[in-house]
Amino acid sequence: MRNYGKQVVAALILLLGVPVALAGTLDTVSVSVENRTPEEQQRALGEALNQVLVRLSGKPSVLELPVAGEAAEQLNRWVIRQDFRDGQLVARFDTGGLMQLLSSRRAPVWGVPRPRVLVWLVDQGTGKGSMVNPGHPDFAMLKQEADRRGLDVVLPEWDSVDRGALAVADIRGRFDNQILDASARYPHEMVLAAVLYSGSPATVSWRVLQGRKTLDDGRLKADSTEQAIADLVDSVTNQLADRFAVAGGASDQRTLLTVETVGSLGDWKSLRDFLAGLGGVQSVSLVQVSGDSLIYGLDFAGSDAQLRDLLSLSSSLTPCPDETVAGPQWRYCWRR
Repeated sequence: MRNYGKQVVAALILLLGVPVALAGTLDTVSVSVENRTPEEQQRALGEALNQVLVRLSGKPSVLELPVAGEAAEQLNRWVIRQDFRDGQLVARFDTGGLMQLLSSRRAPVWGVPRPRVLVWLVDQGTGKGSMVNPGHPDFAMLKQEADRRGLDVVLPEWDSVDRGALAVADIRGRFDNQILDASARYPHEMVLAAVLYSGSPATVSWRVLQGRKTLDDGRLKADSTEQAIADLVDSVTNQLADRFAVAGGASDQRTLLTVETVGSLGDWKSLRDFLAGLGGVQSVSLVQVSGDSLIYGLDFAGSDAQLRDLLSLSSSLTPCPDETVAGPQWRYCWRR
């Protein structure tokens, strides 16, 4: 066990500066352009930057803050690469630098990892309804809107396995047992169950589930099916950002987090990368190693409730049972 502790400390020295990879859809934006003139190029880059800022903060209101203007004044500083493709300007941005800027100006930051949201969306149409899947007309629109907001969505195949476990009527009827059973085959942290009713206006009824708990729900109206899907993505993303986005700034205290049963260096690196990538975490330091138990010090800018919500995004971290105090403690167990 002593050797294991030494190995962990050595790995800390070697890997401390390794950045956590950002979700691929957060840093790249495509904007339609009329031509390739410098003026049109700058206009498109400005529009793309605004979209990235909204993704990284989780909130459209970030564009009303002074930091948005500050970022725009240094536009070329944030652009890593740009290309013209089929009438689109495709730009990749320095999301790490932009997140640091937002955090330093105390703007909300929604870091990674982000919850994968499994979407069971029923397009009711005029018949019995159909599930949106890769072969459905609404699929491309749903993916496009999710990419626009940086929402990590998983769409079901709706194959014979899915149809054997779930019916479209189960979504309308809010039969959670069937929904959760059908969801088990897909990687996800949350489930979005929604029904879209076409018409004038189009309406969408939706719920976000985390396990058997309903986190948020709503009902909205729109002028068209396309607008209803866009509004659905906006509503869900805004709700999740309210839960997970953290305003930057110095934290008042350090949280000591004990994680037990971390059995290998690979597990340790996965754990540390996860903790370092959480939005609002200013720094992560390894305080103590004792056998397979690690104690980390987290400088976190948000509330305790936000930190617990963020820790719940890891499928490998669960609160350890405590025999003396009811409820989850700042003592977690690692499982693969």
